[in-house]
Amino acid sequence: MKELWRLVFFGSGLLSLPALAALMGGPDQVTLVVTTPPAPAGRGRLLRPTVVAEQARAAGIPLMETNRINSPEVVSSLISLKPDLLVVAAFRGFLGPELLTLGQNPPINIHPSLLPRHRGPAPVNWTILDGDQKAGVSVISLSPEVDEGPILAQAEREIMPGQGAGQLEDLLAQDGAKLMMTVIEELKNKTHNPLIQDSRLATRGRLLTKADGRLDLTKKASQLANEINGYDPWPGARASFKGKALRLFGAKIIPGPPDPGRILGLDGSQILLGTGQDILVISQCQPEGRNRMTGSDFFHGYRPAVLESQPSGQKS
Repeated sequence: MKELWRLVFFGSGLLSLPALAALMGGPDQVTLVVTTPPAPAGRGRLLRPTVVAEQARAAGIPLMETNRINSPEVVSSLISLKPDLLVVAAFRGFLGPELLTLGQNPPINIHPSLLPRHRGPAPVNWTILDGDQKAGVSVISLSPEVDEGPILAQAEREIMPGQGAGQLEDLLAQDGAKLMMTVIEELKNKTHNPLIQDSRLATRGRLLTKADGRLDLTKKASQLANEINGYDPWPGARASFKGKALRLFGAKIIPGPPDPGRILGLDGSQILLGTGQDILVISQCQPEGRNRMTGSDFFHGYRPAVLESQPSGQKS
C-alpha cells in the first residue's frame, strides 16, 4: 500500500480551486486549508470569504483564514500538524523561512507560466502581451526568491487566436492541478528530477493598472491584438466611440492596408477594424454601461464608422 501524505493547502482565488479539488479527490489527506480572510465585495462592500474558504467549508476540511501566515502562532500551529507537504496555488501571501523547511520536501507552488519566463505578477497576461506563441504552467519548489525555485514539472499549450487572458488562465489552472498531482506522486516515489532555473532567460512582469487598457489604434494590429487579448478581462482594452469608452475582446489579425480606427465591415459576427498596419477582427464589444455583445450586434445597433484611441483623460 502506498504511503499517504498529510497535506496543507494554501490558496486564495478562483485559480486555486482546481488544485484544491484535485487534492480532495486524491489519495492523500488535506489536513488544513489556509486562505486569506474575508474581504469587502460587491456593491454593498459586505465581507465575503474567499472561494477557497467556501470550498473547504463545504467539504468539511479544517480552515485557517489569516494574513499572518509567518507569525509565530500560525507557524507553531502548522508545525503541530506534522504535514508531509505544503501545496501553494494562487495564494495571496509569501511563505517565510520556517514554512519553507516544513515537511518532507520544500513546499510546491503552481505558477501559470513557462518559468523562468514571466516571473512575478500577471504571468498569463504578460504571456499574451509579449506575443508568446505558447503558454504553460510550472510546478516548482518554493525558495526564498519569488518564482525562482527548481522546476519539478512543466506543461505547455498553444495560445489560440483571439483567446483572452482569463480564458487561458482557467485552462492553465486545470493543467496545473493535473501536473501537481503527478509531482506529488513523484515526490513520494523520489523519482522527481528538479531543474534549476536559468535566470539568464528570466523575464519579470509588473502589476497591471487600469491605464494599461487604453488603446492607441495607430499601432500595428499585431500589437493591438496582444493588448486586447492580454487585458481581457482586466483592465479591459478600451477604445473610444462617440466620446464614450468601448471595450474590445477576442482580437485576431488579417492582412490589410493601414486605416487606424476605421470600421471596415463585418466578418460573420465579428467587426473589422483598421489599424496602423493590417486589420483587427474583433469578436465582442462592450459599449460603456452595457453588457458584452457580438461585433455584429454592435455594428447593427450603433452603426459605427470610426473608433478612436482612448485619451488618457477619458472615463473608462
